[in-house]
Amino acid sequence: MKKFVSAIIAVAALALCFALSACATKYASHYSSSTMVTTEHSDKASISFGSFKGTYVMKLQNKGADEVYITYEATLGEGNVKVYYDYNDEKLDLFDITTNGSVDSKTETFTGNKTIYVIIESDGKCKDGSFSFTLKK
Repeated sequence: MKKFVSAIIAVAALALCFALSACATKYASHYSSSTMVTTEHSDKASISFGSFKGTYVMKLQNKGADEVYITYEATLGEGNVKVYYDYNDEKLDLFDITTNGSVDSKTETFTGNKTIYVIIESDGKCKDGSFSFTLKK
C-alpha cells in the first residue's frame, strides 16, 4: 500500500511540475504547416511557409533601456492573417494581411528592458507566407 501511495504522490508531483512549467510561457504556438522555416534571435524573427494554419508566437527582446521600434515586412499568397504584438502585458493589433497582400512598415517606439511578443494568427489555412520582424534603435 505504501508503494502505491508513493507512486500516486510521485505522479501527482510530476503532473504539477509540468502544469506549472506550461504556465511560464505567456503565449503558446499551436499550428499545422508545411515547408515552414523560422528564425528567432533576440532582435529579429521571421517565418516563411508553404501552408500554415493556427498561431505562431515569436519573442523579441529589447536588451537595455534604449528606445527601439519594430520594422516588419509580410507577404501572403492566399488566406487571412492577423498579427498582434504584446508589450507591457497588452495584446494590440499590428496588422492584417489577406490574399495577395503585402505589408512594409514599423511600430511605435518601445523603451525598457522588455520582451515583445509577436503573435501571428491565421483565419483558416493560408498559403505562401513570409513574415519578418526586426528591432531597430
